[in-house]
Amino acid sequence: MSEQQQWTYTSEDGTYAVDRFTDEGKYAFVLILQIDKEIQEVRKTLAKLEMAAKGFNGTVLQQLFFFFFFFF
Repeated sequence: MSEQQQWTYTSEDGTYAVDRFTDEGKYAFVLILQIDKEIQEVRKTLAKLEMAAKGFNGTVLQQLFFFFFFFF
């Protein structure tokens, strides 16, 4: 006998067993899980882009320093 994960949905009003939802409710729950996963991926991408921007800004500031140091 295979074990199946028992998913629950928690709201302000309580915790509910997803397997008791209608098919439409189950589908909406799966979409929520997928959307949450996508949000996590977007946050990771944003963090990478912010780090890259800081690095590029540092490079530009170094260029400005060298430009100022050598030409003034």
